[in-house]
Amino acid sequence: MRKILLIIVCVVIFVGCDKDEVSTSNKPLLREKFDGIYEIISSVSDKAVDLNNDGYSSKNLLNENSMILFSSIEIMIPAENEFFLKDNAFIFSEFWPTENEHRLKCKEIITVYKTRIYSGGYDIYGNALIGKFADDLNSGTFAKGVDNDGKNTLIAIKSFDIMEDETIKLTVVRMLFTTKGWITTEIESLYKRYTSIT
Repeated sequence: MRKILLIIVCVVIFVGCDKDEVSTSNKPLLREKFDGIYEIISSVSDKAVDLNNDGYSSKNLLNENSMILFSSIEIMIPAENEFFLKDNAFIFSEFWPTENEHRLKCKEIITVYKTRIYSGGYDIYGNALIGKFADDLNSGTFAKGVDNDGKNTLIAIKSFDIMEDETIKLTVVRMLFTTKGWITTEIESLYKRYTSIT
């Protein structure tokens, strides 16, 4: 009876090891396809907002705030020997301009540029989460919600969709400071990978 029990335990251990090896072997493919830094190429709100105090509202956030051009996301796939993440898991970072005290007090029109020009009214805020790719590698989900530390304007990530041409569509719920004060809006942004080095 003990020999049978020992054989069963050994089989379970070997099957468990085989499963880990299969999931670990997926990492090179994931790293090649997704690992890297992604720059924002578009950002659209479900509500028209006036972020730059000019009296005109728009759903195209890049027409309202040049600092959004500094937004980016990063996907990092751990190496095979880093066992703290398994299967299709990845480390996800999102960077977005967050209004600081200077911006909250500003009543003047803020110039919007078509290129990255830093504005002193914003700080770049980062969120880090653990994500997991769907089996078909067309989307992803996140293990936990977003931290609320009083400074974070990100409320929730609604969807993470993988598009063609190394582009990711990220839909979030976020607070934005407008001429009417703080509003909560759903924002759909497209990010394109520009480097595979993280």
